Amino acid sequence: MRDRQWTVAAAAALLSLENVAVICGLLFRSHTSVVLLGVLLLKFPLCRALLRLRVVAAAVLILWETFTMLVAVVNQSLAPPAELALFLSASAGSTLVALSLPLFAPPSPE
Repeated sequence: MRDRQWTVAAAAALLSLENVAVICGLLFRSHTSVVLLGVLLLKFPLCRALLRLRVVAAAVLILWETFTMLVAVVNQSLAPPAELALFLSASAGSTLVALSLPLFAPPSPE
């Protein structure tokens, strides 16, 4: 079980960096929604909660990244390299979270 402990830290780091990149990209657009930026800022506490092995944070982040992959595929306003980067980072992040799920199980009494 300890061999997968690195996946939690890697997932939190990757998802946080992805969020920073998305926020930076939105800040350089001429018409960025403040509400969207506020919603994106909610991802940072989720990444922190993931490091604390909160199963709810893992579930929300998997759903978040699934939605992000959908946006990357459907959104026509993104440049193709940005679409690919967003899709790949979201799929890698959700995969890392999924790989870390056994760490969230309560310890078995032995």
